[in-house]
Amino acid sequence: MAIKFCVKAGKSAAETIELINKAYGSAAMSRANVYRWYAGFRDGREDVKDDARSGRPSTARTDENLESVRRLLTEDRRTTLQVIADRLNIGKETVRRIVTEDL
Repeated sequence: MAIKFCVKAGKSAAETIELINKAYGSAAMSRANVYRWYAGFRDGREDVKDDARSGRPSTARTDENLESVRRLLTEDRRTTLQVIADRLNIGKETVRRIVTEDL
């Protein structure tokens, strides 16, 4: 949002980078990212959300898998993440995320 403000305020890309670094210090985004966002806003972009990325979408954390994990945990509270992952044919990390973030 700060980059968009700088573009609308007429600041150059170099001035924008300087201001971003001054405001955010070590937490500032990289110079390359500032340039990328700056160019987008300069060219008329209004949305501050990232564009969709290419690649395979995540499909393992589906409602069906959430219910299956819930059912398996209800049947046996002592079952391990690996056992659930093997039974549902999904990754152990996905099962961990379902258990800790979704259930």
